[in-house]
Amino acid sequence: MSIYETLPDERLAEFFVGINRYIEKGILSEAMYYEIELIKKAALKRELTELDLRKLYLKAEKIGA
Repeated sequence: MSIYETLPDERLAEFFVGINRYIEKGILSEAMYYEIELIKKAALKRELTELDLRKLYLKAEKIGA
């Protein structure tokens, strides 16, 4: 079991979006790709898609603003 499987959905979404931002900026390592895969597996077990994770992130960001 990965640490991502223990996180609440909103926190999982934060990690997913944050790591993807680093990848998009070109600030990445092989480990980040591995982390994204672990996050996707944890999300899949919860029946969450990548779009669901992005929506959760935006919702949490809006509430925290």
